[in-house]
Amino acid sequence: MKKVLILGILLLTLAPFAQSACNTLDILDEVVGPFYVGVPVNFQISVYGGTAPYTFSTYAGALPPGLSMSSGGLITGTPTTADDYFWCVTVTDSLGCHLTKCFFVSVF
Repeated sequence: MKKVLILGILLLTLAPFAQSACNTLDILDEVVGPFYVGVPVNFQISVYGGTAPYTFSTYAGALPPGLSMSSGGLITGTPTTADDYFWCVTVTDSLGCHLTKCFFVSVF
């Protein structure tokens, strides 16, 4: 019983700190691109706060054809089709805090 009580008190004490750590996670980029057909891309998504290391994944939509993103948030490749694309990325830190941000990505 004492172990459960101590664990409960510890969790209640630390919970506000865990929440505040998640609130500091942010994707700093306001835009991704613009990119140009046939021009190689090497774009790193910038993150502030949270606890490194970070993992990135596509949440919705897709990057333009010819581009891909690594789990480290590096977008590389060469765009093949001019158009506007809708894409959302999720970043997750080492504590499990996550944030999703969506972008309109233009290729000319």
